[in-house]
Amino acid sequence: MMPPLPPPSPAAHGTAPPLPPRSGGTQRQRPRPPFGLLGKGMPSAAAESSQKAALAEVSAAFGQLLQDLHFSFVISCARSDSDCPIVYASNNFFSCTGYSPAEVLGRNCRFLQGPATSHHSVMEIRDAIREERPCSVCLLNYRKDKTPFWNFFRLQPIHAPCGNVQWFVGVQADVTRLVEAGGGAPLAALEANGEEIAASIAARLASHQQELTEADRTRKCAVSSAVPSSLVAALSRVQDNFVLSDPSLPDCPIVYASPAFLQLTGYCCSEVVGRNCRFLQGPATDPAVVQQLRDGLAASPPRPVTVTLLNYRKADASGHQEPFWNSLHIAPLRDADGKVQFYVGVQMPITDDGQEGSDSEEEAEHLDTPPTHESSLLAAPAADPVVLLRQKGVVGSLRVATRALAQHGLRRAAQYQHAPCREA
Repeated sequence: MMPPLPPPSPAAHGTAPPLPPRSGGTQRQRPRPPFGLLGKGMPSAAAESSQKAALAEVSAAFGQLLQDLHFSFVISCARSDSDCPIVYASNNFFSCTGYSPAEVLGRNCRFLQGPATSHHSVMEIRDAIREERPCSVCLLNYRKDKTPFWNFFRLQPIHAPCGNVQWFVGVQADVTRLVEAGGGAPLAALEANGEEIAASIAARLASHQQELTEADRTRKCAVSSAVPSSLVAALSRVQDNFVLSDPSLPDCPIVYASPAFLQLTGYCCSEVVGRNCRFLQGPATDPAVVQQLRDGLAASPPRPVTVTLLNYRKADASGHQEPFWNSLHIAPLRDADGKVQFYVGVQMPITDDGQEGSDSEEEAEHLDTPPTHESSLLAAPAADPVVLLRQKGVVGSLRVATRALAQHGLRRAAQYQHAPCREA
C-alpha cells in the first residue's frame, strides 16, 4: 500500500487550490514527433509508415486482451529509446482526454501536462519509471481542449518472464470533484482501487507475454534485465562502438551492445548479449595484452585500461574471420552509491599508423592474412591520442547516466504524491 494521504498543507490555508483558468490556446507545449519508436528525430515517410504499422499491430494485440476493461488507462513500452511511448490506450482514456488514437499512440504521456502541472509530481513519476517501481500521484492534467482536471494516476510496471520490466500500465481517474470537495477518504479508497486495477491489468498481460512479445516490433534488440529501462535511452544516444558487461554475473557477460559495435564485428545482438568479450579473440591475439585487461579489472579498486589488440570479426560464409586492430578502452561504471555496476568497453578499429580505421577495401585487403603471434607483437600500432580522447568521452557520457542509478533511489516528498485536500 502507498502511504496515506498527507494532512493539509499550511500554505494552502485549508483550501484546495482552484483550477487555473483556461489558457485560451496560449499553453506552451514542446512539439514532439508522434512516432519515434525506432530512432531519434523525425523519421522518413517510409520509416514513419512502417512505424505506424508496427504500432497499430502492437495496439491491436493489447486491444484483444483488454477491450472489455472499462477503465481509463494506457500501456507504455518500457524498453524503447523513445521515452516510454504509449502503445495502447483504452476507449475511456480517449473519452476523458478528448484525444484520438492517432494523437496518442507513439507519444509519451507528458502531452497531458500544462502550465499548472506540479513539477514535483511529474518528477515522482519519472523517479518511479527510472527505478522501475509502482507509484501513485495526483496531478493537474489538461484535456485536448485545454480544460484542466485533477488526475489520480497509478503507475504499475509489468515484468517479462526473464525479470526485466517490459511495460508500464498507467491507470487514470478524473478526481476533480473530489479534490474540490476536499474528499480525502474517497481519494484514499480510490488509491487502493487504482492499485487493484493496475495489478489486474498486469496479471492479464503477464499471462499473454508470448503473444504480446511477438507483436511488439518496436522494441530494441535484446537488452538484458541487468540494464534498467531508464538507462537504455541514454545508451542509445551514444553512437560509438561499445559494450556493457555486468561484473555481478558469472563470467562478466555482455548485457548491452551498441548498434555500432554490432556493425563493426558483424554479429547480431542475440549472438553477443550473454557472452564474455573473449569471443572476439583469435589465434593471433596476444595473450599478454589480454592479461593487461584482466589485471586492470582485478585491481582493487578496478582501474581503466587501454590496449591495442588483434580481434576478429564474425566468420563469413567460407568460415574466414577477418582480423582488425582494436584500440580497446575498458573502464568501470559506478552508480550513485559508488558501486561498480558495469564495465564499459569502447572499441575503435585502427590502422597500422594508429589512426582510427574504417571498413575500407584497402584495410580489409591488408588484414586478409592474419599475422602470426610473433608478428602481431611487432606490428601492433600505437593508438593515436585523439582516439583515446574520444574513448574517454564515451566513458564520460555513460558514467553520467550510470551515476543516476542506485539501489534505493530518490523519493519525492509525500505532499507531492497525492491530491491537495481541505481541512475538515
